This record gives sequence, C-alpha cells and structure tokens, in this order.
Amino acid sequence: MSKLTNKSGLPEALVKAMLSDPYNAGHSDFTATGLIKPSRIVALEKRHHHEIEEDAEDGLYRLYGQVAHGILERANMADLAEKRFFSEFSGKRVSAQLDTLSIVDGVLSDFKFTTSWGFKLDSPPKPEWVAQLNIQLELLRRNGLDAKSLQIIGLLRDWQIREAKYNQNYPQTPVAVQAIPMWSREQTVSFIEMRIASHLAAEKELPLCSPDERWAKPDQWAVVKGKRAINGGVQLSQELAESICAKSPGTRVEYRPGESTRCASYCAVAQFCSQFKRQSQNNATEGSEESA
Repeated sequence: MSKLTNKSGLPEALVKAMLSDPYNAGHSDFTATGLIKPSRIVALEKRHHHEIEEDAEDGLYRLYGQVAHGILERANMADLAEKRFFSEFSGKRVSAQLDTLSIVDGVLSDFKFTTSWGFKLDSPPKPEWVAQLNIQLELLRRNGLDAKSLQIIGLLRDWQIREAKYNQNYPQTPVAVQAIPMWSREQTVSFIEMRIASHLAAEKELPLCSPDERWAKPDQWAVVKGKRAINGGVQLSQELAESICAKSPGTRVEYRPGESTRCASYCAVAQFCSQFKRQSQNNATEGSEESA
C-alpha cells in the first residue's frame, strides 16, 4: 500500500482497517484489475510507488467494497471468494482474486459498491466492467470452472427513494442487476495479450492516456451576461455560442475547458504525470486568454 494519510480526520478504526487490507496479488505479473487500467497510470505507479500518498477518505469506497466478501461468506459462497486464480498469457502470469464473485445457477456475478447513475435503464455497462468480468471468466475456465452468463450486482451507495418514485429510468431498488455481454474466448485472450503488450511497452516509453482513459469532458463555451451564463447548464459549441452572443447585446463568449475528471480527482499519480501538468497549464493559459 502507498503511504496512508488521514488529513480528513476519519475515525482511527477506519484507518486501521485500511492499513490491514489483506489484498495480495500473489506471484503474478499482472492482475485482472491491473490489466484494464491505463498503461500510463500503471507504469507511473510502479515508478513512484514509494512516493505515492493516499488519504484515508479516498480509500473509503475500496474499504466498503470489501464488505461484499462478508456478504458471500454469509451466503455460504466463500469457497470461491477465498481463492486467487492464475494462468499464463504471452509468457506472463495473470491472476484474479475473486473476493466479490459468486457462481449460482451458471451465472457469474460480481458485487460492486457503486453509484446509481450507471444502472439507469438506458445506461450501457461500463467497458471496464465488461473487460474485467470476461478476464475473470477466462481465468476461471482455465482452472476448471465455467459460467453461462455474467452480471454485475450493484449495491448502490447513493440510491434515493424519492428519485426512484418519480423517475422510472432510475434504479427502482437500492440493489440493481446489470447483464454483462460475454465475449468469445478468442476475443478475451486477444484482449488480455493486447493489454499485456501495452503495459510492457509503457514500462519503456510512457504512452498518453486517451480521452476515455482520462474520463475527459468536452470543452464548452458559455454566453455570459455579467457574471452568469444565460444558457444555463446547456453545453454549447463555440460556433453556437458566438451566434447567440452576436444576437444578444451585452453578452460575451466564455471558454470553459473540459476537465479530465480522473486526472483531477481519481488518479493517485497525477502529481507525477507530465501529461496532466501540461494539460492543466494549457487550460489555465487558454482560460486567461479568453478572459482577456
């Protein structure tokens, strides 16, 4: 574990629980969760392992996720949850600790403490969840187990009964199930080998994180009068903003650079990342020029 701080002043019991995290990757070169992470982030984590700090507040959701292990134990499914599965791909040993997985009636389920937005009726499964479950399934198959279908069981930490009552597109219960598409074994193996190659290449030369990997939001332009945007929360293209501004006396166009949400709030190595620093500097410069 990286250095754990407690700047938020959380109760000491929670901090001690995080320090006692039983996670162990075993004798493996890659884990299933590590494979699907951006190669740049993984490489920077290896380079700066002893310099990374994490505040206890940022580790809370990981701690909550470990509660799912207890759910499986109470459901008498801990025999699967206790195991780490291994197999070799491209000469590298890949493993997965299936501490939140269960197989009942041929359905491989992964329990996740997560938010409600990803389980709205029109929300597709997260790509990283699709990849993770298919990788785990391949590891299970190579160790004598199998499943007919895949699903995520979301334990929705932010679920609101009022929102469920008035929005039929919102999850109607605080526990939601989402079917995960099952890849062919050939597709899964090809994906694993591709990710291994990407991570190995990143150890020699850092790639750039893609917009999707950065969870990047698009640049926006607002039409501002005084200190407030007259277009409310509607995203505008530069062309449309300029068109509206031309027809609205006393207004101006204000550029609002899109934020890379992962980099700004959820990346433990952002402080060591030249791509993030360069992007932040560019956004600050462009914002200053627009204001001028």
